[in-house]
This record gives sequence, C-alpha cells and structure tokens, in this order.
Amino acid sequence: MGYGGSRESGEGRGEGGTGYGRISQRSDYGYGGRGAESFGERESSSSMRGKGPKGYTRSDDRIKEDVCERFSDDDFLDASNIEISVDDGEVTLSGEVSDRRAKRMAEDLAEECSGVKNVQNNIRVRQETTTDQNSSTQQASGSRTESSKRASGGS
Repeated sequence: MGYGGSRESGEGRGEGGTGYGRISQRSDYGYGGRGAESFGERESSSSMRGKGPKGYTRSDDRIKEDVCERFSDDDFLDASNIEISVDDGEVTLSGEVSDRRAKRMAEDLAEECSGVKNVQNNIRVRQETTTDQNSSTQQASGSRTESSKRASGGS
C-alpha cells in the first residue's frame, strides 16, 4: 500500500483518530452536512425553480433574447417569419408558419422561458395558394383515374 492508504477503504493517514478523519466523510455527507439520501429527497420534492430573490423580475429584453434563442436552436421550427415582442413579461408572437404544429410549438417554446407571464399567439398558418390547391387536386384525381383504369383493365 502506498503513502496515505487506500481511498476506498479509508485506511492510512488519519486512521485511529490522528486528526485527519476519513476521506469518505465528505462524499458520504456532501456539503452542508446532508447525506446523499437527503439530497435525493430534496430533488424529488417540490421544485424551487423560478423562485428568484424578492422583487426580481426578468427584463423584457432578456425574455425576448431567450425566446429568440430557443426558436433559433429548435430543429423542427422555421421561425424565419415569426416576430416576437415582449411587454411586461407578456410575449406576443405574430407572423406566419407552415402548419398548426409549428404554431403550437412556437407558443410552447415561448411559454417555457423564464419570466414569461403570458403568451399571446397571433401567428397565422400559411394557407396554400389556389394554384397549389388546384395542382394537388388534379394530381390526386389523376392518380385516382390511373389506378381505376388499371383496376378495370383499361388503357
């Protein structure tokens, strides 16, 4: 055994009350004298997240920056046509997205930001243009016609 003994067993220097104590003492109880079990219980109890110092409110600029970062970092949301404004902790979203899922996702991402009191979602879902609708309708009816011809044995 080398100098100082084994950390796992707590042997070596400090054994027998010579003034150093066991090395494992800090890891068993952590800082503040609480055991690991106590810390685990604390994590599972009610969360104190969002409970800042008395009188603290997050600035509108910081909230807007956080919302913008979340939108930019999200892999599934194209936020290039979304505008964000914040007034007294209330986030207002406006602009256009491609589908309802993106509209809901934008609202959820904004709502998760610290300091947000409310989210007003004025985002509109982009409608297909009439030429897009007509071409997709024609394609659908054309494929139905082809499949019915094949089923009936026609040419």
